[in-house]
Amino acid sequence: MSKYDDLSPIPVMFPLKGEWRVPNTPGKTIPSHGTDMFGQRFAYDFVKKEDLELAEKYWTGVRYWLGGGINLNETIGRGEEILAPIAGKIIEAKDGWVERTKATPKDLWRAMTFPMHVSDEELKKDFRHVAGNYIVIEGKDAFCFLAHLTPKSVMIKEGDEVEEGQVVGRVGHTGNSTMPHLHMHLMDDPDFWQADGLPTCFKQYEKLSENGEWHPQQNAIPGPKDIIRSIGAVA
Repeated sequence: MSKYDDLSPIPVMFPLKGEWRVPNTPGKTIPSHGTDMFGQRFAYDFVKKEDLELAEKYWTGVRYWLGGGINLNETIGRGEEILAPIAGKIIEAKDGWVERTKATPKDLWRAMTFPMHVSDEELKKDFRHVAGNYIVIEGKDAFCFLAHLTPKSVMIKEGDEVEEGQVVGRVGHTGNSTMPHLHMHLMDDPDFWQADGLPTCFKQYEKLSENGEWHPQQNAIPGPKDIIRSIGAVA
């Protein structure tokens, strides 16, 4: 139980265009990533709809487990623009972390056993071990963390002021990632080691219904089976 569990979710802008799924979401379970560490109690992972379908197919097939995984050039989410969910000041903007060329069973194993591979001391020296290339925005009500960006895609620098909806980077597969995706959460402190996560919802987006129609959602939290997109986005 967190001191923020009873807080009304903070509304932010949906940070992507196109169609996405949210396999890890506080709309499914809290903490959404199985831990409160690093302020990620209410964190989201966004995976391109087609990429998650690709992953789900390979996770149950021989190719993923015996064929070396999924080449990143088969995915379409990698390189998608990331939009700032909030306005504010960039207090961290870390680029330069090398991206793996495939999504493999090794990535899955490493994610499940991460503390065995990277010590707290290493992580305190360079948080990119877990986050890959990342950005932290200081907003009016919270600090916003965006992680796993593809190399050389961070479009802002520390000290810059950004507007809500401004392009700040591109989706990647760096750090502790099992598939190209965007990790996003709000927290109450810029220090990952003492931050608590803050509940978050999205001001507006569209959700695909079973009959193939898009329905607007306001100040909502997507579930893990939802297919969602930003309002007015072209699929």
